[in-house]
Amino acid sequence: RVRIGLGLSGVAAAVMFELHGTVEEPTAKIYFDAKSYIQTKLGNKISKKSILYGSSKIRVLGKTIVEPGVIIRGDLATVDLGKNCIICENSVIRPPDQRFQGKTMFVPLKIGDHCIIESNSVVQAAKISDYVHVGKNCVIGKRCMLSSCVKILDNTVLAPNTVCPPFTVFGGSPGKVVARLPPSYQYFCMEQTMTYYRIFVEKPREIRTPKPSKS
Repeated sequence: RVRIGLGLSGVAAAVMFELHGTVEEPTAKIYFDAKSYIQTKLGNKISKKSILYGSSKIRVLGKTIVEPGVIIRGDLATVDLGKNCIICENSVIRPPDQRFQGKTMFVPLKIGDHCIIESNSVVQAAKISDYVHVGKNCVIGKRCMLSSCVKILDNTVLAPNTVCPPFTVFGGSPGKVVARLPPSYQYFCMEQTMTYYRIFVEKPREIRTPKPSKS
């Protein structure tokens, strides 16, 4: 797994291992087709193959990557994504519902800065604070509250209304605390997200060799 305290080059390789399952050269780039992504003035890179319901109620603050297959349900309630977040392939961001005076209503969902939601995870939390890493194939139950500096291991299922304290690692089904994080974890999350954003670049156009003229 990713180790705490890697330098920037080591973080680049670690991030590629975490999100793509392979380790490449630290200087390698992750290329995307510019025609397949929408790039906003705030630096967001949003795949055209993602599905954003109720886009007028989805706010993305900047330099956030939304990969193909992601579903965000802004039609249910407001969804706020912070800066420098990575929402990986086929994950679902869905505001939670709750009963109030005999009626079902949906609660706005807020995700803080420098957060990673890995592939095939379903998030129905009420709030995810800054510097949170949700692993692959996770289920974050309805109305969960994830404090700053929390890591959710792969295949974890958090029961509804779970509260995750700062600097904790949750794993298992149902999810429970399995380890503690060091005080430096927020800086590691910042390195992860900013490095990934920097190496996630447009695929360069192929240089075409001019055909020789006929004499």
